[in-house]
Amino acid sequence: MKKIELDGVTYRYSPGTPFCKTALDGISVAFEENKITGLIGHTGCGKSTLVQLLNGLLTPTAGTVFLDGEDVNRKGNDMRKLRFRVGLVFQYPEYQLFEETVAEDIAYGPKNMGLDKEEIERRIEMALHFVGLDGSLKKVSPFDLSGGQKRRVAIAGILAMDPEVLILDEPAAGLDPSGREEILGGIRAYQREKKNTVILVSHSMEDMARYADDLVVMREGKLEMQGSCAEVFAQAERLTAVGLDVPQITRLMGALKRRGVPVRTDIFTVEQAKEEILRLTGGPRHA
Repeated sequence: MKKIELDGVTYRYSPGTPFCKTALDGISVAFEENKITGLIGHTGCGKSTLVQLLNGLLTPTAGTVFLDGEDVNRKGNDMRKLRFRVGLVFQYPEYQLFEETVAEDIAYGPKNMGLDKEEIERRIEMALHFVGLDGSLKKVSPFDLSGGQKRRVAIAGILAMDPEVLILDEPAAGLDPSGREEILGGIRAYQREKKNTVILVSHSMEDMARYADDLVVMREGKLEMQGSCAEVFAQAERLTAVGLDVPQITRLMGALKRRGVPVRTDIFTVEQAKEEILRLTGGPRHA
């Protein structure tokens, strides 16, 4: 079921000036409830513009953005409440930290929602759990934390608002593999428990293959394709044409197939490849 969608949306920066640029051109795309949807595309394809339209930070030049079937930009709509429902985590969100302690920073959103002290504390604990931070850090200044910990505190501040739609723009950018797993694994656990809608922007095809249910591919401000990870990654040539790639493990399985090894090529995670190789060799398999 559709949760949030764009219908025929165009967005132009600096319209009516010599600097006018069309970032989105008549795009129609829907994001489903209870799924993690990966949003991918070459730099400059309009991903960041799209997610800011979903959050109400930008207003379409033409077309409509719907949340639960209602126009988010209709006259009289409370945009503040919209942003509690549609939480947006910008790339490098740690630069937006400003409170004196970790707990105060995470509590900023829930306080502005008018929640009572007990509920705010519950949400702080919940958010810390999903981003993998120990409760002992609540009284610590966020500016005394490591870069990865700051990132997680900033994400926790959005999770604490418990948004119906959670949008993350490159949440693991610049982190080592361990940091990526902690953040993205926590987001996946959060989505599975809350059953909400998550939109994940990333350039990493491996991250998309591992954490996303569906993919939306953009090209020059338009929708190029949409489908499950298997459906999209099966179109390797088309992805290459838009400046993207398939996961490394998918390329490996394709190379094995070309060398005569009878492997499936619709594989895009290491776990799937392991199962396929065990199937061919007759080794032990998971139940």
